Amino acid sequence: MKKQILMFFLLIGVASSTFLIARAFRPAQIPNGTKNACANCHINPAGGGPRTAFGTEIELNYLSTPGATGQVQWSEALAALDSDGDGFSNGEELQDPQGTWRIGQPAPGDLALVTNPGDASDFPTTTAVKPLPGIADEFLLEANYPNPFNPTTTIPFQLQEAGHVRLEVFSSIGARVRVLADADMEAGRYSSVWNGRDDAGRSLESGTYLYRLSVGGFSAVKRMALLK
Repeated sequence: MKKQILMFFLLIGVASSTFLIARAFRPAQIPNGTKNACANCHINPAGGGPRTAFGTEIELNYLSTPGATGQVQWSEALAALDSDGDGFSNGEELQDPQGTWRIGQPAPGDLALVTNPGDASDFPTTTAVKPLPGIADEFLLEANYPNPFNPTTTIPFQLQEAGHVRLEVFSSIGARVRVLADADMEAGRYSSVWNGRDDAGRSLESGTYLYRLSVGGFSAVKRMALLK
């Protein structure tokens, strides 16, 4: 009887060890995953237990084989998803927006800017302004899309000349809620993505918001609607 009990606990120990070891390698299979380690995929930062939305997505669709020994298959498709719904893709949060990083390659981007794709309260606080192809022949603030939107919208604009650019979002009563750009930029076409949050990271209520582009003597304002 004692041997049977001993064997039972020995098997439990081996199974538990296999469970932990099997999953310990997974953070290293996503770009910069070691920064948040098990918290990328589990609500408990120590690992195990309920999974975050990011962890659930991986478990269901992005393992080489089902179960504890499955390898995470980081890809363009997984990078493009916004698993935790915070307005930033998994790739943007892990500093690999295109999903091109592969195991064995140097960690992409800036580790200090990595946020947790499984935690909606942890997201980039800076807003990237992305250059677009083409030549700008005028100063122009374009219509955002989609509009209405939830949770994110893209704001395109054009700069005929280089200058200091401010792109800001205001409430319907004129209170500034977010600064999307405040920097010197070269002439060209650009876009900025707003995730419906203010400068403090708080999610804003549904309603009409104004966005304003100011550069040199040019200024333009347009409306957009956040619907939740």
